[in-house]
Amino acid sequence: MKIIPHGKSASVNLKQRFLSWSALILVGGAILLSALSYWNTRRLLVNEAMDKSEVILQGVESIRFYVKEELRPKMYEHHGADTFIIEAMSTTYISTTIMNRFAESMPNYVYRRASLNPHNPKNMADEFEEKMFDWFEDDPGRSFWQGVVKKNGDSFFISMVPDYFAPACIRCHGNAEDAPQSLIDRYGSKGGFRFKEGDLAGINSIAVPVSAPLRSAWQGSLILFFIILGSSLAILWLINFVFQRLVIERLTTMLTLVNDREDDDRRPAGPGDEIDHLQASVGSLNRYVRSARKGGALAPNFIGKYAVSRPIAAGAMSWLYEGYQVKTRNSVLLKYGFDEVLQNPLYRACLEMEFTLFETLSHKALPRVVERFNDVLVFEDVKGENLFSTLGKVPMKTEQVLHLFSQLCDLTAFLHAAGIVHHDLRPHILMLDQQKSLHLMDMGLAASDRKVDPIAVAGLTPQGDLNYMAPEQCRGMRGDPRSDIYTLGVILFQAVTGKLPFSEEPESIEGGMQAKREVISPRIFRPDLPVSLEQVIRTALNYDIHHRYQWVEDFWEDLEKAG
Repeated sequence: MKIIPHGKSASVNLKQRFLSWSALILVGGAILLSALSYWNTRRLLVNEAMDKSEVILQGVESIRFYVKEELRPKMYEHHGADTFIIEAMSTTYISTTIMNRFAESMPNYVYRRASLNPHNPKNMADEFEEKMFDWFEDDPGRSFWQGVVKKNGDSFFISMVPDYFAPACIRCHGNAEDAPQSLIDRYGSKGGFRFKEGDLAGINSIAVPVSAPLRSAWQGSLILFFIILGSSLAILWLINFVFQRLVIERLTTMLTLVNDREDDDRRPAGPGDEIDHLQASVGSLNRYVRSARKGGALAPNFIGKYAVSRPIAAGAMSWLYEGYQVKTRNSVLLKYGFDEVLQNPLYRACLEMEFTLFETLSHKALPRVVERFNDVLVFEDVKGENLFSTLGKVPMKTEQVLHLFSQLCDLTAFLHAAGIVHHDLRPHILMLDQQKSLHLMDMGLAASDRKVDPIAVAGLTPQGDLNYMAPEQCRGMRGDPRSDIYTLGVILFQAVTGKLPFSEEPESIEGGMQAKREVISPRIFRPDLPVSLEQVIRTALNYDIHHRYQWVEDFWEDLEKAG
């Protein structure tokens, strides 16, 4: 079976999701860049219009100031106080005339002199200018205004400054009876009068049309958007191609590899894309690997003339299975090396030593070997459960502890007498049969003084379970009989409390070293525990190997007395 049945639809789903998000990001980016381009161009255009309008308006104000302060007094001086020549003495007339001439060469710039009551009707304020009169009159401190205004469908950038009547202006704008006759003859006596000093005379403004530049900016931004959009589509196509090659195809291959080893009923199903299915498959694969580590990979299966029923435990180098002989139906236990062990010469040497020890040693706590063929060691069946499951239930009674450790200490003393250090005496590999007799099912890390120690020769990092390893083993050293005694101390602590002797289970070598320096008191969990028994545990768990029990026999003697 190649791939999961829904793999194709899932592939489309993942691709669609990826491309949809990519398209959304690219189109959103195109819109954002185009908008930023437009607003930046608009800002530059407005700033340019503002700068130019300010310059022109300052020029107009300079003209008006010159007429008011220089030219007009000189005209009065030469022609008399009753003289008023509008072409040479009116600030409004002169500035307007000059700006009209200016507009012929610069049609984009419009000058206005607006008033609510002007001499010249052409200067009558429009609706917007009337509002600006109110705005300036509300706050006499306001001396300038700028902004974009829409008039007759076109946009203009306008700069405005207010103009207030000075004393010299009142002759022409106060009472009509006092005004020069030449002014009356030109404009009449109705408009432009009845003002007093300090009144708002008018508003001078420069308007710059910006509709065309803003329209060009918008068109440029629109063109930029389509350019970016076209480029984005090309990029999206390239991303789709690369995504298909580097992601989809590889994910499909990974799913195929993961799912090829599974039965149909274990394959991921339901909605989701490849990532969801791969996650489910990896989770399933993880469970598969863990079960395989315990021997689940061979259950059910056949090894030679034996049928495998179920996994029992995982040792340091091998699995332990429950099985039976096909012809006789006799129950047996099958020890079979991990695949990585069988493929590694160093670990295979450890497995070979383990098998040899089981074949050559004889002790009531060691299972009887039925036969060995290839990489399989066949034991007589030990009907029972491992010690770990027993210790994890409730603390043992004193008589149970003594019964267990009389066997465990006898076995350990036997191994030490034979020149063997086990290095991995943990409850997981110790089984109790129906008569509560102890059986050791694994010696994968054992070292014998009569054989070359592969682990020591290779200088491997610490091997074993951190919870049960002696401190010197954690430091990378191969232990001696006192290291096994430390492990017995951990098991004893578990037996009387149901707990490990550490506040937290170590998760690293460094954590294990620290935890073993801070062994907690068993009386925390068992206040009724005899002090003498606590002392036995503390001595066995001493961090310093020299202050630990030196012989198993001494450990058992003190334990028996304390019990």
